[in-house]
Amino acid sequence: MTNQFDTKVARLAKRYKGLSRVAAALNDLYIYGIYESNFPHLMEILNSAKDHIKVVIKDTKEEIELCGDGLTIKEPTPTLAPIEDTGDPETADTDSPEMLRDKGIL
Repeated sequence: MTNQFDTKVARLAKRYKGLSRVAAALNDLYIYGIYESNFPHLMEILNSAKDHIKVVIKDTKEEIELCGDGLTIKEPTPTLAPIEDTGDPETADTDSPEMLRDKGIL
């Protein structure tokens, strides 16, 4: 059963990767001189195919996440800690000239 599960996850991961590459290639057609103004019918068909590919990619991603084996494809979570509000920046860390002299700064 585990081998079958691993095979399914590997197959889904390959499908996700391949469909992502196809979608990226369709987005890059302008690099090769294929514009909507030059090929209107072709671009209409390709845009329809691209929309369908996006739906299949989304479904495949959800299916991989449902497997829940640690090989999921998830959006990265932010790792930065939130900045705490310390109040008014004008009043924070202001020392009088006497205190600055005592510290040896002035």
